[in-house]
Formats: sequence, structure tokens, C-alpha cells
Amino acid sequence: MKTFRAAAFHAACFLLAAHASSAGLVEVTAVGMAPGNATNAREQALTDALREAVRKGAGVDVVSQTKVSDFLLEYDRVFAASFGYVRGYTVTKAGLEDDGIYRVTVRAQVGEGRPDMSDKLALKMIVGLKQSPRVALQITESVDGLPAGGHFTKSWFEQAAREMQLNLVDTAYAGHQEAKLARRDDLTGERQTAAWRRADLAQKADFIVEAKVAGRYAGRQSLYGALPVHRFSLSADLRAIRPDTGAVLASVPMAGRDIASPLESPEQAARDAVRQLLDGDPRSRSEGAIMLFRRIITNWMTELDLGTMMRLEFAHISDAEFGAVGKTLAATPKITSVRPREFDSRGISTMDVESRLDAAGLKDLVLKALGNAFVLDRLTENYLQFVRAKPPANPPFSFDLSHLPRWAWPLIGAGALGVLALVIWLWRR
Repeated sequence: MKTFRAAAFHAACFLLAAHASSAGLVEVTAVGMAPGNATNAREQALTDALREAVRKGAGVDVVSQTKVSDFLLEYDRVFAASFGYVRGYTVTKAGLEDDGIYRVTVRAQVGEGRPDMSDKLALKMIVGLKQSPRVALQITESVDGLPAGGHFTKSWFEQAAREMQLNLVDTAYAGHQEAKLARRDDLTGERQTAAWRRADLAQKADFIVEAKVAGRYAGRQSLYGALPVHRFSLSADLRAIRPDTGAVLASVPMAGRDIASPLESPEQAARDAVRQLLDGDPRSRSEGAIMLFRRIITNWMTELDLGTMMRLEFAHISDAEFGAVGKTLAATPKITSVRPREFDSRGISTMDVESRLDAAGLKDLVLKALGNAFVLDRLTENYLQFVRAKPPANPPFSFDLSHLPRWAWPLIGAGALGVLALVIWLWRR
């Protein structure tokens, strides 16, 4: 599916380029780079390439425009802001080079800018270009003095996702549907299929947004004769996670804030207070929860354009076999990075691979490097698990004589004749 979406996007970019002059677009080629040992080197390099494309095509420095103080930490803000100018782009070259620098070359169509475009509008444009990943929410909300339930925080994230046209997945409902299908499998006699469904092994989302909001409601108060307001003290811990690898893309701790709301009812005021918290505090340059969505979209687009980061896992693999896999993958043109993470000949060994191949193509390469020693045990879009193949059971009383030297055959023949002569002599007696 990712390959199809990437191909469709590249075709769209070709059409954009064909009509660039009539649409007032300028096509430019730009190169971005980032230290190859950085955790987010690929995202940073792609962002740097788009920033350079805007500089060439529109004469604007997006970093200065967004007032970013540390590009390495805030590259996702520059990435989103670039789409106030970039109408489409194609990656023509990408990879980690011998000097340890990850470089990305793009051919981009740049037009008149919208420097005041909001984050949500920019992300909506990006989603329109490449479609949306599946995003699931895991919300915990506990505000002393108000009923528990978490619906204020959940409502904020659901509304933000709708505004950006993200594909939001309700994993609880999806699990309920799986349980219904498992009951149907039971009725039709498909016991093993039903057991697999109940094991809940299928990956239901590409990203998970985890939000924990806590605090207390101090009641309605009036200070110095002012109109009474509802007062809250709230804090939050937010994370964006890749569920297949457990990688944390972003972590946003939001320190406790005293928040007032003039709305009439405590419930309306609580909803307003949670919104203020998650929107961020402009006085302290706090960005708020939208940062999670920016980081998710940046990671998603990077994988579509530069290849997917996939994790390979091997059970009981030898050092020589592990090295052979790495050597084979590193020599493959569509694989731009191979990073051994852990080796344990008696346990689990892992390596991360940046690949433009899909999971099935990567599987074929790995099995080719290992011969018949391993088999695929489990495969998802970003994760492949291999286990050692079980040796075939030998039939009873089977002997393999194919490796005997040539000089042994006359002796075996003479021995057989001797045994036959002995049997005949004994029979005649």
C-alpha cells in the first residue's frame, strides 16, 4: 500500500512539474543533510532539503520565519512550515554517505508563500499529498473534583485529527469487531483462526498518541471583585509512539499550569481548560500537543520517500550468519542503511534496516543470505521475525553413503560378496 501511495504521489509531482510555468511554480533542485549518527537524521535531512528548496524558489529562510532556535530539535516545525511554499516534491537521491552525513536530494515545485499558515492547515495539506497514517489514541484523564472519564482530552485530539483529516482508528472498537469475527469462526469450525483473532496480534495503527492529563478543580472563585471564574491546575505528559518497534517519536511534558475559564458550568469550563492546556501557552512559547501530530506526519512522509525503517529479529543466529545478512543487505541498491542493534547467539539478535523494498522483498533477501537455515516466523509492515528452520526428520535405518571416498567402494563390494558367499555355504550345509 505504501509503495502504491508513493508511486501515485510521484506521478502527481510529474504532472505538477509539467504545468509549473502556467501555475506560477518554480522547479528547483535542493540538497539537505544531517549527521548520520543523529536519531532523526533522515527526517532532519529531508527537512533541510525542503528548507533549501524554499530558499532557492521563494527566497525565504523558513528557519528564520518560524523563529526556530535549534533546528536539530525543532526540525518538524520547519518541515510543516515549508508547505506554505512547496506544492510538491520528489526525492531523487538519498542515503548515508562515506563521510557519515545523510544527504537527501529533492526536486521541488515552489510557489507563492503563505507564511502565516497554521500548523493544522499545513499538516492537512501534507496529508492531502500523501494520505494519512492510521493513528490511535490512548487517553488517561484524572482531574480531582470532576468525574473521571478522559472525554475532554479525547475530544481535543479527535477534533484536531479531523481538522487535519487524519485517519483516526478506535482500537477498542476494532478489537470488538475482531471478537465478533472470532465468535463467527467458532461457529463455522475455524478454531485456529478464532484463537489467532482472540490473541489480538494484528497491528491496528501505524502510530499511537498517548496522553495523560492530571490536575485538580479548585472551584469557582472571584478575585478582587472580578467576575467569578472556574480555576484549574492541570499538567500533561504526551508521547507519539511507533507500536511496531516501540520507538518514541516525541515526548512532550507539559508542566502544571493554573488555568481559569469564565464559562458557566464546571463541565464546559473543564473542557475549555483542557483545550487551553493542550493548545499550549503562547506566553512561554509552549507549542502544545500539535507537536505530536507534526512529528508523526514528518516521520510518515520520510518513510514514504526515503524508505521504511524496518526491524529484523533473529533467534539463535550465529555471528557468521548475522554478518552475512548485513553484508548482503548493505550491497543492495534499494537499502540505504543497515544498523546492527544487538547480537546474542543464544538469544535474540536484531538489526534495523532502511529499505525502499517492501517487507516481502526484504524477507526474500534475508532468506537468500541465510540459505535454508532460517524461516520467516512473523511479518508486519515494519517488522520481520526469523527463526531457525527445524531439520527434516530422518527416516529410520537410512544411511547416507554419498560422502564415502572412491577407494571405499571396492572394499564394500568385496565385503558384500564375502557375506553372500558365507550365506550360500551355510545354506548348503
